[in-house]
Amino acid sequence: MGASNSLAHETEQKKRNIFVWKIDGFTSLLEQGEGSTTTPFNMHGIRWYLSLNPTDRKIGDTSSCEKHVSLFVSVDVSPDYMLETKFKYFIQAHKYGKHAEREVSHTYMVSSDECGVACMLPLETVKDPSAGYLVHDTIVVGVELQKFAKVPCNGVERISCVGKKKSSSLSYNWCLEDFLELKEPIVTSDPFQNAGYTWRLKLKPEGGSNKEYVSLYLVLDRSASRLQPSSGLMVDVVFSINKSQTDGYNKQTFRYNFTGSNTVRGFRNFISRREFKDPANGFLIKGRCTFNASITIFGSTNDHASD
Repeated sequence: MGASNSLAHETEQKKRNIFVWKIDGFTSLLEQGEGSTTTPFNMHGIRWYLSLNPTDRKIGDTSSCEKHVSLFVSVDVSPDYMLETKFKYFIQAHKYGKHAEREVSHTYMVSSDECGVACMLPLETVKDPSAGYLVHDTIVVGVELQKFAKVPCNGVERISCVGKKKSSSLSYNWCLEDFLELKEPIVTSDPFQNAGYTWRLKLKPEGGSNKEYVSLYLVLDRSASRLQPSSGLMVDVVFSINKSQTDGYNKQTFRYNFTGSNTVRGFRNFISRREFKDPANGFLIKGRCTFNASITIFGSTNDHASD
């Protein structure tokens, strides 16, 4: 009976495209100071890998030694196709049957074959016995593939203007006079122009589902309607926070192909609110702060079907 129930449970998980990873001896990973990666598992005929980093740190976080648990999914992508996905990452709390969950959409391709949730939970939270995530030195994590599309690239020629013309760069400072008085969950900057396109910065003062962080995003505004889903702008972005006597602290960078259907990119956990509000760090001067976005547009990318 037990074996039959186990088989039925495994079959149901496959139908729902869920992969669960039970890791015994979690403290040994901490002692080694290294992460771990699964053997490949199959969903929709694709071999995926789930990786866990138990001692991750936020990029640019030099003011604390706080470590976090991060989860990532990677895949060996063929140049013949792209994988449009939406994964739900979870860490189980054994005691209460609840999960810490995050959903992430990502298009996997040869140049972008890994995605996930950096700093999903503080390590101290995971180790706290009352939280229920770590029981008898065992942690259970996993992913559920909620949306999937395999987009063929056969017969498609990608034409890139990168290197064919001078790139366009802009450094934009967004000054907020009283951050602590912001009441709206989402705040946007005034529009600004770069390479003939309109952009904005979007700020979530209390982050998303994790209200312990400030979220920061770059948004391609209405001008995105000029771009088709198969074309876009290849952009390098550096986010930072200006502080007293020093510019460009807490730098975080990304490269992204903005398209008519993918117009927002940034960091859900850009900086912790505790660090941001700490007077010793100099981010807030009498409630005033300045976020900086350095944006470099290399050119456009277009897909054209071959005859």
